[in-house]
Amino acid sequence: MQKLHIVTDSTADLPETLVKEYDITVVPLHVIFGSDESYLDGVEISTAEFYRRQKQSKELSSTSQPTPAEFASVYQKLAGSGESIISIHISSGLSGTVQSANLASRMVEGADIEVIDSGAVSMSLGIIVLEAAKCAREGKNKQEVIGVIRKTVEKMGIFFVVETLEYLARGGRIGKAQSFLGTVLNIRPICTIREGIIHPYEKVRGKTKSIDRLVQIVSERAVQRPVICSFIHSADPAGLEELRTKAAAKLNLLYPPIESELGAVVGTHAGPGVLGIVFLPV
Repeated sequence: MQKLHIVTDSTADLPETLVKEYDITVVPLHVIFGSDESYLDGVEISTAEFYRRQKQSKELSSTSQPTPAEFASVYQKLAGSGESIISIHISSGLSGTVQSANLASRMVEGADIEVIDSGAVSMSLGIIVLEAAKCAREGKNKQEVIGVIRKTVEKMGIFFVVETLEYLARGGRIGKAQSFLGTVLNIRPICTIREGIIHPYEKVRGKTKSIDRLVQIVSERAVQRPVICSFIHSADPAGLEELRTKAAAKLNLLYPPIESELGAVVGTHAGPGVLGIVFLPV
């Protein structure tokens, strides 16, 4: 049987247990402190260490995508005789990672590589990657897996609440949520991702009400259909617990939800205190 490799990047925020279980290759982005202190996301800096530094350091972190050479090195190792690669990445509206991957795919002579812009980030990308990896493990061919990816991208939803828009604004990833800047104290912006960029959805006062509203929004969108879900957070385990409890009571969960903490790259731009629900109606 022809081997089909699934590749993604570290902004998928996939738990390491799932990466290993489904034989997914993750190419790390770079997290940068100061002018030259650079770390590979999830490899040279842990999520816990990143948030500790984000909280304590006066220096703001920044990020950079993998270089084409870094992608090409990964592709070269995977592209054996007759083997194919599907490389699924963070939205091109949020990062240049897809462009690097496309350049790299042309650098590896003779390799069968399909680069896909997911239009997503964090576990909305992660679930897309997992669905692809499950299909690959079942023996589906490249075109069949690509078809599943396209359908999953179309159905995927994400809503999240941020503690502050300051980090998204600083990193230039704020998208159309720019209109929410300057909100008053204790107002929590709820955002979504459409067409590969961040869009404002509504504003809610207080953390508890924002969690209630997140669950309500997803429940309304799912219309009682079973959903594959992931709960995401950034340095807020208490908020995650509250979200988990309320969502379990309201949503028709097909499987136990995947819980994921935003990694260093996504955390750089989203900041601490993010809570969100990623959902895939089935």
